[in-house]
Amino acid sequence: MRMRLADRQTKWNEVPGMPLTFQQGGIAMQRVKHPPIRNKIDMTDPAQVRAWTKRLRIGADDLKALIEKVGNSVSAVTKEVELGRMSQQASGPQSEPIPSDAAEPKLAPI
Repeated sequence: MRMRLADRQTKWNEVPGMPLTFQQGGIAMQRVKHPPIRNKIDMTDPAQVRAWTKRLRIGADDLKALIEKVGNSVSAVTKEVELGRMSQQASGPQSEPIPSDAAEPKLAPI
């Protein structure tokens, strides 16, 4: 079966006179998804919140509080988390010397 010159303009999967890609506003079945800014944390994106809380090993509420404190810059938030961990380790529970009389358990008299 020979194709006429006018039929060659339509694609093999289109009905003549009704192209599949005709839509106002863009390509069918696709939406514009803007790429994330790599050095900022977007608290409105649940995937980013989940990824950053997992990476920094803090809760979502803690992450939100840190962002309110230092801003949404990845480096500022990471630095603040590291500083917080270092200060916790420095001021953590100090090992107090055990008194000599408390080192041995006392037995009740029989």
